[in-house]
Amino acid sequence: MQKQFEKSQYVCYGANGICLIEDICPMPGMDGHALFYVLKPIADRNSVYYIPTDNESLVSKLRVPLTREEIDATIDSVKDASVHWIDDRSTRHEQCRAALRECDMRQVLLIVGMLYLQKQKLSEENKRLSTTDESLLRDAEKLTENKFSFVLGLNAGEIGPYIRRRLGLE
Repeated sequence: MQKQFEKSQYVCYGANGICLIEDICPMPGMDGHALFYVLKPIADRNSVYYIPTDNESLVSKLRVPLTREEIDATIDSVKDASVHWIDDRSTRHEQCRAALRECDMRQVLLIVGMLYLQKQKLSEENKRLSTTDESLLRDAEKLTENKFSFVLGLNAGEIGPYIRRRLGLE
């Protein structure tokens, strides 16, 4: 049985980031008595997600947001982790996309580090990341900003400097 969430609670909904459970109600216009979580993403107030409360697969993507202490511990856990470029493009993209889908923030931070270091290396050679790698980097940064800024009370643009300070890179 999945954990039950409550109206007005903030949750993480997979890679969609932090959402407010605006309501728990039947879907308008649908027959039956199934209830839905009505989620409003904080990063995109024009979007709404309707998650059936009895759909274990979708409800399993709902999680309580990390605390400030958990965010700091996650950042600290990557401080001494070695980040190696994955040469095989297919393997690299598969591993990056899997980490983003799972929203494992430690893995997401490692991905950002790996792609950022490669971007710096290529820049020194007057080269650029591939379009796909650049897209992965943007997606990972966006997910990190969304999940961390809400809890830390920072703007999205302040998350990168916060992480770098925490890692002793600034």
